[in-house]
Amino acid sequence: MANAFNQEVVSYSRIGGAASLGLLIGLILFSFPAAADVYPVTGVWTAIDADFPAAASETCLAVKTFGVEAVSKKSISEMIIFAKDKRYDVKGDVQTETTIKSIKVADGGFRITESFSKRGSWLGFKRKTTYFLNVIDPQTIEIRDATGMVRYAKCGPPQKPRI
Repeated sequence: MANAFNQEVVSYSRIGGAASLGLLIGLILFSFPAAADVYPVTGVWTAIDADFPAAASETCLAVKTFGVEAVSKKSISEMIIFAKDKRYDVKGDVQTETTIKSIKVADGGFRITESFSKRGSWLGFKRKTTYFLNVIDPQTIEIRDATGMVRYAKCGPPQKPRI
């Protein structure tokens, strides 16, 4: 009788030990943050616009000289800054900040969904935007959304896109 009782105790302790170990592993894995999405490009990009026919080097010089004010001084039409999981967009007197929600490789480019970081919530819901980013070459990108398509030139050294 004692032998049967010992086998039951051993069997319960194995099950309990395995469950405890599984719970411990789950808690450890859950405590590490998930890998955050980052943009496939980084840095400062200026819009290539027919109304502002300056060469890319001239628009970048305006950005280096005036910074964000280059847009408000009408030296360039639009500027985008990609930094890790954030995008800063400057157009006219409007500046927006968005954060990546998802990024998917599609049709030779990237389908990107973002949410507005500030002043974008309505009754607790954050406003989202989706667009397609295509890397033409290390110095040129193209962004297509519901309103149209705009090409941008990079200010700074070329880089390899992250895939």
